[in-house]
Amino acid sequence: MGTRSLTRIIPRQEGLSYSDGHTRGELALVNAYQQYDGYPEYMAVQYAEWLEGISVGNVLSGEPRLLSQKRDPMMHAYANTAGCFAAQFVAKFKDTPGNFYLHKIDNELGWVEYIYTLYPKVGHETYMSIYHVASRSVVFVGKPAKALEKYKINTK
Repeated sequence: MGTRSLTRIIPRQEGLSYSDGHTRGELALVNAYQQYDGYPEYMAVQYAEWLEGISVGNVLSGEPRLLSQKRDPMMHAYANTAGCFAAQFVAKFKDTPGNFYLHKIDNELGWVEYIYTLYPKVGHETYMSIYHVASRSVVFVGKPAKALEKYKINTK
């Protein structure tokens, strides 16, 4: 049986604690269901590696089509606001049939093991929180580098 998870993208905002995103489904731009591999040693690492390479702003300079066609692997990806970030998230993690689904936004939590919440904000690094449903506890809150430090398995 797979480790099921939800991932929510909630724009960072005044008065919302990073450790409360799992209870605020109504604020999510995206609510994505991962049918398997939702455990932090895999999913948190996948998200953190992606998050380290993307910045969120609110201005496009140049022609957007040309920016999206540029395929330099050393170039940072750019999201123009949290909505653009959410769309790029779906494009990045939905690349094959199955496993990853957009799900209705609600606060029913009992059918998944983990809830990931990504908090993009213009001009700031994106924070991530991980809520473990069975223990009813937030097991991680922080920046991508900290998630990699905690969950990436040393392969050397």
